[in-house]
Amino acid sequence: MGNVLVAVEAAHIKWHQAGGPDQEENGIALCTMHHKLFDLGVFTINQSMKFQVAENAHGTEGFDEWLMRYHGKEIRPPQSPLYRPKDVYINWHVREVFRGPARYVAD
Repeated sequence: MGNVLVAVEAAHIKWHQAGGPDQEENGIALCTMHHKLFDLGVFTINQSMKFQVAENAHGTEGFDEWLMRYHGKEIRPPQSPLYRPKDVYINWHVREVFRGPARYVAD
């Protein structure tokens, strides 16, 4: 962020302890902060690979810049289509982790 290097982590979509495999199609690359927020259910991705912020998520300084600016936007696709997250893992995250519903996105 800015001139500071930020580590990228492999975030399981379906958690390992819930039977999620250690495979590319069950993961997304996130910085440490977004990985924690993803695991807390503050945001998820949908089957269209769009970033979805929970309606009841709120914050103060940095909330719009670090979270809301991505809401409704498509995430960057993996380098190979073989690594695209599988819908079964995305559906699990939405159902079991995400604190939705997602915020409204105006077209």
